[in-house]
Amino acid sequence: MHFTTVTANPCIDRTIQVDSVNLGHSHRIQKTMCDFSGKGINVSLALTQLGMPVKSVCLSHSDGEAADFFKQREMDAELIPVPGNVRVNIKLFETSTGCMTEFNEKGTPLDRETAADVIRAVKNVLPTTSVLILGGSVPPGFPDDFYYELGKSAQEYDVPFILDASGPLLLNGMEASPVLIKPNEEEYYATFGVHPSVTQEFCASYRQILMEHNIAYGAVSLGEKGALLVTPEAAWYSEPVSVDVKGVQGAGDSMVSGFAYAIAKQHTQGDQLLKMAVSCAHASLELPGTQMCTMAGVEKRFPLTPVKQLCAF
Repeated sequence: MHFTTVTANPCIDRTIQVDSVNLGHSHRIQKTMCDFSGKGINVSLALTQLGMPVKSVCLSHSDGEAADFFKQREMDAELIPVPGNVRVNIKLFETSTGCMTEFNEKGTPLDRETAADVIRAVKNVLPTTSVLILGGSVPPGFPDDFYYELGKSAQEYDVPFILDASGPLLLNGMEASPVLIKPNEEEYYATFGVHPSVTQEFCASYRQILMEHNIAYGAVSLGEKGALLVTPEAAWYSEPVSVDVKGVQGAGDSMVSGFAYAIAKQHTQGDQLLKMAVSCAHASLELPGTQMCTMAGVEKRFPLTPVKQLCAF
């Protein structure tokens, strides 16, 4: 069993922690944290902490941030050199409300040849890959069919892939039939023009989209409202539970790692998949900054994570 992740637009997450935000006024900063990040990187880190072998295909800017990150953590990576500095994202976290406000840079513009370099690097590792995880934004200059091309490459090697993206990147990538997609509430609306809801009507409409693209599973993370997973047979819901939230930006990527872990372990039932994924997300929420779930944290949260069948199809 071996996972491969792709990070085409890595970043540094600079998390600024304050009690609350009052626009137009000065604030006392409680804490500042800087984490090298990106969806693929985060999923790699989470899976590593779950005891799984992972290969990270990642762009490496000339500032050396990516190279230093993987070297320090002794994680397996295929780094693709590119010019410029890694982008910096500002995460403003209010401790009084648990609310996160994000300011994300687009990244250094790159060309289609660099995108082709990434695709070639992924193809080289697909023969030894059990599950491929694709997600996150791409640099300006990358084509909208970037994830579609990677997905088609995965199909050639009969490797299932998970897609965590939005907008054209998600819509195009769905044409390659990922095994699972996981937009959050905001991303779902931006992509499909519909607000997700915990209703049979919404789940039926989501199921129709999945069926049209031969996608086995469709998740939606709903933040403080819980999470949904739709399969051809049923829709499953994990309702909100009490979590001591210390950081929110790693939760979605930890959730993806949970889905990947469960799929690789051949847990095909919707309730099994969702329970593992949400437990991973909750374990991340209990950690400050952009920190991923650990196995100890997941084992703690697993028995506390409720999952119920919302409806059958």
